[in-house]
Amino acid sequence: MSDVGTSDSFAQWVARISDPKGSKLALGNRKVSQCVITVATGYPANLLKPLINSLREHSDAHLIVAAHADSGFEEVFADQRVTVYPVSKTTGYRPYPALARLEYYLDILKGMPVGIEQLLLVDSRDVMFQADPFATLPQNDLTVFAENNDTSSWTLANTNGRWAWAMLPGALRQSLKGKPIVNGGVIAGTPAGIERMCRAKLNIALTTHEWTKHTTGLDNISTNLIAHSLMAGPCVVVPNHELVANVYRDTDMVIDPDGKIRIRDGQPCPVVHMYDRQADLLAHVNERYGVLPDATMVVSEDRSVGKSQPFSGLMHWLKLARICVRGHA
Repeated sequence: MSDVGTSDSFAQWVARISDPKGSKLALGNRKVSQCVITVATGYPANLLKPLINSLREHSDAHLIVAAHADSGFEEVFADQRVTVYPVSKTTGYRPYPALARLEYYLDILKGMPVGIEQLLLVDSRDVMFQADPFATLPQNDLTVFAENNDTSSWTLANTNGRWAWAMLPGALRQSLKGKPIVNGGVIAGTPAGIERMCRAKLNIALTTHEWTKHTTGLDNISTNLIAHSLMAGPCVVVPNHELVANVYRDTDMVIDPDGKIRIRDGQPCPVVHMYDRQADLLAHVNERYGVLPDATMVVSEDRSVGKSQPFSGLMHWLKLARICVRGHA
C-alpha cells in the first residue's frame, strides 16, 4: 500500500474508533469494582494460562479478554470467570497490535457496566500476578509504571530512545529528558482516566503518523508523553519493582523457594511483566502453569512479538532510518 493510502487508512481508522458502539458487557452480578482488561488477538488460549490462572489465585476482579471469537478462551478457562470480548478478524485496516488495542479498549469502556471503579490494562502473553494487584494500587485517575529507574536513559542505546529520536520533533524529545521511561504494558486508572489516555494516544499517534508515516513504537512513545505531561490529565509514575516488576534481559532477577519472582535484594511485586525476556523465568512460569511453549515466538529488536524472522536486528535499524528520513526531511 502506498504511503498516501496508508495515511488515509490510519486516519480513517482513528475516526472510526473515536466513536465506539460499545455493546453492553455482562460481567455477572458479583459486587466487585475492579476489572482487569487484556487483548489477546492472535494468541492461543494456552499462552494466557499464567495471566488468567495467577490472577484467580489472588483476586476476584472481573477479567475481560479481547480475543477472536474462535480462540477457545471460554472453553479453556470455563471455571475462571473470564468475559471474552469477541474481536472480528475482518474489519478492515488496523495498525500493529499494541496500537490497535486502543480500539478494543474504547469499545469495552463504552459498554462497561456501572460500578467498575478501578481498571488494570495488562499485556496478555507476558504478565503474571503474585498478589492481588488492586490491594496496593494507588487510587488515581491514571497510574503508569517505570520500566527502569534510570532518568538518563533516553539515548540511542535503548529502544525507546531510538523511537523518540526517529519519531518526535526536538522539543518533545527534550521534554522527556531526565524522566524515567515508562512501559505501556501495564496501566491502571479509573474508567474516565483510561478513556482520556486512549484518546490522547490516538491524537498523538495521528499527528506523529502524519509526519513519519509509521506506527511501530508509537504506543510506548505516546505513553511516555502522557505520563510526563498533562495530555490526559494528572498521571502518577510508580518506580520499577514497587508494584510492577518490568523485567529485561539484564535485570538481576531471582526465583524464591516458594516460586515467587523478584529482583535481587528486593521484594516480590504483585505484577510481573516481561518475564519471558529471561529463559529461566519463562521456563519457571511455563512449568508452573502448564504452558506448552512455542519456540517460534520471539521478542524482536523493536520489542514486538511474533514469528522468528531472519535479520530482525538489521530490519529494526533500517525501519528507524526510514522513519527518521521521512520525519526530518
